[in-house]
Amino acid sequence: MRSRSLVCTGCGCLCDDIQVQTNDSRPILIENACAKGAAHIQASFNPERRPHCTIGGRQCGPGEAVAEARRLLGNSRNPLIFGLDSSTLSAQSLAIALARKLGGSIDSAASFSYGPLLAAMLGGDLPACSLAEVKDRADLLLYWGADPPNTHPRHLSLHSYYAYSEYNPAGWYPRVTLVCVEVRRTELSSMSKPAIRIKPGEDRAVIEAITGEAQSQVGAAQGLAELIRKSHFCVLFCGLGLMHSLGGDPGPLVRMARLFAGSTRMAVIPMISEVNMMGFCRLLHQTAGQVSSVGFKDGTAAGREHSFLEQVRRRSADCVLIVGSDPFAALPQSVMENLGDAKIVCLSPLATASTMAADVVIPTALPGVECGGSVLRMDGVEVALAELEKGAYPTEEAVLSRLLEIL
Repeated sequence: MRSRSLVCTGCGCLCDDIQVQTNDSRPILIENACAKGAAHIQASFNPERRPHCTIGGRQCGPGEAVAEARRLLGNSRNPLIFGLDSSTLSAQSLAIALARKLGGSIDSAASFSYGPLLAAMLGGDLPACSLAEVKDRADLLLYWGADPPNTHPRHLSLHSYYAYSEYNPAGWYPRVTLVCVEVRRTELSSMSKPAIRIKPGEDRAVIEAITGEAQSQVGAAQGLAELIRKSHFCVLFCGLGLMHSLGGDPGPLVRMARLFAGSTRMAVIPMISEVNMMGFCRLLHQTAGQVSSVGFKDGTAAGREHSFLEQVRRRSADCVLIVGSDPFAALPQSVMENLGDAKIVCLSPLATASTMAADVVIPTALPGVECGGSVLRMDGVEVALAELEKGAYPTEEAVLSRLLEIL
């Protein structure tokens, strides 16, 4: 029996205090992980959760599968690479290089989630901070359109509210104000004081009322503005609920941050669920000046026409390489049916709806369990992953390197 320290890759929190005891190369005790993280670690040791290496549903060896993937990508007129939100930085770099070599497009789930917000942060339009700066420094924690007890179970205890070391004289609550803005009752709203309830789709109106852009006042705006104005350091944890309500437009948040800049330090941290969406967006931004939806067919171009959703809608991609993602489970079936004529190659550590739909499946090692590497946490801090047990599967880096070599 031996014990190892791990960074959990079950969600974007990347909890770094996980202890795993193994016996005969199997985990027998997982300490500190939430149920979501423990299930993620256990999945890599469950043969039923791992995909088989296949071509057209027929089991084959990895070499044959890589050769078929090479043939499909090499013969493609409009290849598309999608995913990589849970891949290591090195795998993401190789995938970008592969897209460039193929003259294809590359995209991630950021294009229909946090992409515009991350672009504003990487461009310097929105202030950011690390999670380490939040603890004992921020006096206002504002969760907007986010419910971390369900999406990031240990976020409050490891990085924010319950991580504070100073408590009030009653000994119950930390010296920080916890606020949430939501359209419904959630587990977080029952803890927040206050919990601000708004109507669905009202987020933009509330922000514009705060910034003075709206003609009419919204009830929640005045109280929220007062809370921010009185704080010294407000951290806005931005959830998908807020991003979708704003239609992916971070402009209102930029203007609100600028409004309070003179009196309050305000920072934004996106509540990203994926392990390394931040890393992919930063690498692509450094390469192409954009965080998602980039094409390399004629030089470097970016735009909606290179996004995964738009290419699927137009049926323009004739070969799709999915890396460490599961769009067939995340997106409506009516959307994914448009890929009926495209060839699909899937690199995945786990059996998913996407591996079931793929023409070629290449199983890969699970980052943070079967292989190491580096990723960027939701706050942009680089985190090194440890290897618990080296598995029988190749890493994404190894497969992508082979595709680069032989194409």
